Amino acid sequence: MASLEYLLTVLPSLPAYLGDKASVEDAYKTIKAEDNAKLNFLIDILSAEDEIVKCGLQYFVLQNKSYEAELPASLPDSFTNTFYSYSKKNEAEWMTAAYEAWFNMIVETGKSTGSKLVQEWAKWEYSLRINLMFDRLKRAGIEFDEASLTPEFMAFGCDYDTAPLVEAYRKANEPMKAEKALDEARLDFIRSLAINYSFTTDELVAYILELRIYARYARLSPELGRKILQEVTAL
Repeated sequence: MASLEYLLTVLPSLPAYLGDKASVEDAYKTIKAEDNAKLNFLIDILSAEDEIVKCGLQYFVLQNKSYEAELPASLPDSFTNTFYSYSKKNEAEWMTAAYEAWFNMIVETGKSTGSKLVQEWAKWEYSLRINLMFDRLKRAGIEFDEASLTPEFMAFGCDYDTAPLVEAYRKANEPMKAEKALDEARLDFIRSLAINYSFTTDELVAYILELRIYARYARLSPELGRKILQEVTAL
């Protein structure tokens, strides 16, 4: 098994700009070649979001009721039990529960490994996403109780105010620029936590998180960006 210093130097370079091609799969392949259980587990928990998206698309959007999702055996029951309940819930209930369980799994992993970066990123990212949801519900005139929708791992609040990002996103009239602004803020936040050339697991996690953002943005089309923006800003 190579050192993290070596691994971080042989991984594909991060793209220079949002929109440039990024291959998460190539990075995962390089990391998994190290046959390190700890690093493989980190990949499994971070890429579990991809399984949530895939399952939501297949089972709910495409109505493929024969779809059978499969998660890595390394993931804890606290997440997998919620994830595999997709056939017993409606789409909104399942997606909300699955993402909450995913973020909770990441926070707990951060606690068990002593990684402040993992914990703080999860809380900041969840804060951004839930505030986007709250804004959409308010604009739609739907009453809701914020406390009941706030998971336990966020019970003590978040030291980061994502409300200005949500406000700017809602006021944007160009969907791709709106998505780009959010992703740039995500990158800035991750970089504020990471220490370059520390050759630590946190630096590797920061690299993976950044690469996933670049890859996601590169896959966005103007049409998809417009649909996302319309959903968030719809009255």
